[in-house]
Parts: sequence; C-alpha cells; structure tokens
Amino acid sequence: MIVFSPEFGKRLKKKPMKNKILLTLLAISLTFFGCKPEQRIEKIQDLTILHLTGSSYEQGLAHGKFLKVQIEETIIKWKNEVEETYQTDFHAVISDFFDKTGFVKEIEMICPDILEEVKGISDGCEIDFETMLAFQLSEEIDALSVDFQGNHCTTISINKSGDQPTILAQNMDPPKFLHGYPTLLHITDKDTRIESYILTFPGFIGLDGMNSHGVGIACNGISMLNHSDRGLPVSFIVRKILQMPGETEAFEFIEKVPIGIPQSFTMGGIREARCYECSANQKKRFYPFDNKNITLHTNFSGSNRDFSQQFIDLLKTYGKTIDDPYYCPRFYLAYDKILEAENMLNAETIQSILSHTEPEIHPISNENTYGCLVMVLSENPVLYIAPGKPDETEFEILTFH
Repeated sequence: MIVFSPEFGKRLKKKPMKNKILLTLLAISLTFFGCKPEQRIEKIQDLTILHLTGSSYEQGLAHGKFLKVQIEETIIKWKNEVEETYQTDFHAVISDFFDKTGFVKEIEMICPDILEEVKGISDGCEIDFETMLAFQLSEEIDALSVDFQGNHCTTISINKSGDQPTILAQNMDPPKFLHGYPTLLHITDKDTRIESYILTFPGFIGLDGMNSHGVGIACNGISMLNHSDRGLPVSFIVRKILQMPGETEAFEFIEKVPIGIPQSFTMGGIREARCYECSANQKKRFYPFDNKNITLHTNFSGSNRDFSQQFIDLLKTYGKTIDDPYYCPRFYLAYDKILEAENMLNAETIQSILSHTEPEIHPISNENTYGCLVMVLSENPVLYIAPGKPDETEFEILTFH
C-alpha cells in the first residue's frame, strides 16, 4: 500500500536526409471523454503523437483515455514479465517494492505535478493508480531483481561549434515486450509554456526527449554500478529535466538529485551537452574523446567506479578485474565511426552511425531498437524521429510552434 503525504492532492528519408521541415501534419482531433479541445491525438505512419495541454492531471487524463486499449495491452505484458522475473504474484511484488523503497517520497518532494499526471493516466485508462505508478518505476523494479540485465541503448552528442548546433541523439532499446505502439508526447506546460517532445510507451511518462528551449536528455542503464532503494526514479528525472529553461539548470539538477538506480544521463542545451554516469554513491562526468566536445555512451561505465559486488564477482569468474577494459562492441563501432568522420558530426552523420546493423552479435540498430531520436538543440530546436529501427524506418522532422 502506498501512503502519500498530506501535500499530495517532411518525413526524412534515411539517405539522403531531406531539409524540408514538416510544418503541417494530418491531425485527428478528438474531443471525446470530456478532454479539452486542445488535447488531440495525431498519427504519422506508425507514430502516435499525443498533444497534451492543461494541468498535469488533465494531460494525464487525456493520455489515459486516448490510449486506453494500448495501455491495457502494455500493462498486461509488463505484469507477466514482472511475475516471470520474481516468480510470484504481481501485486505482491509491487506492494513489497513500495513498502521497502523510498522512491515515492522523493517524487512527492521533487515533482508532485508529475505524480498528478500519473494519477490522470490511471483515471483515464481505468487501471488502478498503484499499478500505473509502479509502471513508471518499472526500471527500478527490474534493477532490484537478481536477474536485471539492463538495456542496449546508444547515445551520441556533440557540442555547439560555430554554425554547428549542439546535437543529442539516441537509439532507445527497451525490452521487446514493450514495443508495438511507438508514442510521442507533445506536452505544453500550463505555467511556463515550455513545450516538450517525449518518446514513450502508452501509459508511461517518458524515456527521452527535448523541449522548446533546446534542452534534451537521453538515458542509458549501467547495471554494473551500485543502486539504492531510494532516489528520484529515472522517468521522473527525464521529465523534470525537460521542464528546465536551459542546460545550466539541467546540469545543476542532475548534480544534486538523489540517484536510485545506476544510469548514464546525457543532457544538454544550446551551448553544450554533458554525460553524467550516476550511481548510488557516485556521479562522474564521462568524455571518451580528448577534446571533450563529443560524448558517446552505451551501457558500460567509463568513469564511475562505484561497481556492485555482483559485477566484481562476475568479472572474477572470467579472470578479469574492474581495471580491465570492457566496453561493448557497439561502443567501439560508434567510436570508430566518429573518428572516421573526423569528429565532424551533424544530424545526418549521427543518424547514419545509429543505423548500423553490424556486427551481427551486438549491432547499434538492433532488434530491441524501439525508436531513434536526433535532437538539434538550437534556438529553434528540431527533432528527427524514427519510430522504429533507424535503418528501416523513415525519419519524421518536427519543430515547435
């Protein structure tokens, strides 16, 4: 049982890339279920875009109602995965999880508005709030299991230089059971009017994305580092960062916020991007290149040395130590491709790197790739999004109003 405090109440072809910005899209405006007229759902090929305005609760309510069927299907699959992992009843798992962790208290203190959004999603799709809140913390629930394996995401960024804007890009590679309904939230903050584009699943508050002030964030799990049973959950960190008016505020936030499960947060804005490797006991910035203007991350820690005992013991079985190099093939391939480009990256070259399907055993664009975002973090931000594997899926180009 959760106890709350009293305060809680254009299409872009893969090769070559087109320069034409998609200014008008065919929209399906829906005003049913009492949603405000501004709330609407839009379909572009396989991508579903939810345009959400109003209060946090109203945005969540529209989200839940628009995608009720898809959310129900996704939650059923997720429940089955949780029960398979923990070998016990789903509700017993999440009840025990909430009883023994302090994640909800951090959410209440730091971002109660986003918690209201989750309440809206719950009411909209008619799935109990405890389940929908647990879904937002699904990565935390996975991380506390003995079988946690992490994911396979690849993230690249390059800082602004001359006329070349800051670019942040990611292949998002979640488990296959979460695939099927690529969804983009287009959220307008009621008070600040900051708009955000957020890649997600139906019923989930966000995986990665960018806002209209040119702030972007991408995340990579780092399962070999130590975790905690408290801290702000990853999905809420993503959403909080996208409320920021600039990268300075985003950097300050990540440097102070308590971390629960280990994660690499690559974030940036108009001037620069940074990669922070965060664990329960340590936060370190990571730069794989000497000039520090480019970041690259897969799912292996490069600078954070807060390794879990489980990982240390695993290395011993292979005759290795934490001082041995252990980057994955995706990292080395992307690293070499960046060098081949002589560190001169733009949206097209980054899209090409993220589209690689070799080597076969660990390709950058792989069977778990749910979507690819290439975020141009300029004063007039541009989002290139492929709702699927970037080597197979056409990119759409989106801007803000």
